[in-house]
Formats: sequence, structure tokens, C-alpha cells
Amino acid sequence: MTTLISTISKTYAKALLDTGGDYKMLESQLNEISNVINSSKDLRVIMSNSSIAISKKIEIIDEIFGGKIDTKLLNLLKILIEKNRFNEFESVKEAFSKLTEEVSNKKTVEIISPVKLNFENRTNVLFKLEHKLNKEITPIWTVDKSLIAGLAFKIDDCVIDTSIRAKLENLSKNINRG
Repeated sequence: MTTLISTISKTYAKALLDTGGDYKMLESQLNEISNVINSSKDLRVIMSNSSIAISKKIEIIDEIFGGKIDTKLLNLLKILIEKNRFNEFESVKEAFSKLTEEVSNKKTVEIISPVKLNFENRTNVLFKLEHKLNKEITPIWTVDKSLIAGLAFKIDDCVIDTSIRAKLENLSKNINRG
């Protein structure tokens, strides 16, 4: 699931990264927190209810996460509650994930093909992508049978479509314009 990342979420994520520490462990714990929040409708309702006192919300977060997650993350949750931004948590988590990718020179790329690629083809595609982007690639392989030969790549908000289908669509648009 892709979450839109707000500017304020990027600020919180950057601050969390700047505190130092094991960012892989922090990212793992952010995912655990997300799982707890997403699995509890009651928790989401309580945190979004403006009639419940901030002190009560912080008490609840302490009960659920106190001693189970890094103090930095517990403090982040409390700040989000105090600033009435708890609904930004998923966005902060996504922003933190993107920042840790940058720091570790990694990039997640969705690679879309019309058929399932074999090991040799996958290896070749990854080698070329890593060379082109100068980053270690974490691939997400998907199949879209509507593509006609070629591949499509989703990198952040950019889609690069090298398929015959995309070329035919572009040709059709150019012919219709003329």
C-alpha cells in the first residue's frame, strides 16, 4: 500500500533518522507499530477522537508500547499525539523507509513484465538497473499480461514503460494529433 508522504511527515522522519541509532531496527519497530495500529480499530478510533484527553492517549500508548519499542519511537508517538498528528504515523513510517533507502544506497523498484521472468532474465535486468541507477535494487516483480513485450519500471513516482504497448499508445496519440 502506498501512502502519500506529507512534508511534515518527512520532517519527523528526518528528525528520527538524525537521532542516530540502528535505523534497520527502528524501521522494523515502525512496521510492528503500524501492524498494531492497523489491527486495532479501537486504537485508531481513540487516537482520532478529539474529545479524549491527550494525557489519556499518551497513557494508552505507554501501556501498549512502553518497554517494547525504542524510546525514540515511543517519544515520536507521544509527539504525534501532542501535536494532533497521530494520523500522520503511516506517512512518517513511509518517509523514514525512503530515507533509510537513500542512506544505505538502496532503491525499491517495481519491475513489471508481460510474463514471469526466469532467473537468468531477472539477474540481467537487476544487473542493468543497478548499474544504471548506481544503487542496490530491491525488486518487486509483477506480471501484467496487458504489456506487449518489454518491461515497465516503477521507481518512486516515476513509471518508465519500455513495452511495445506503450510505444503503440504513443504512436496512436501522435497520429491522432496530426
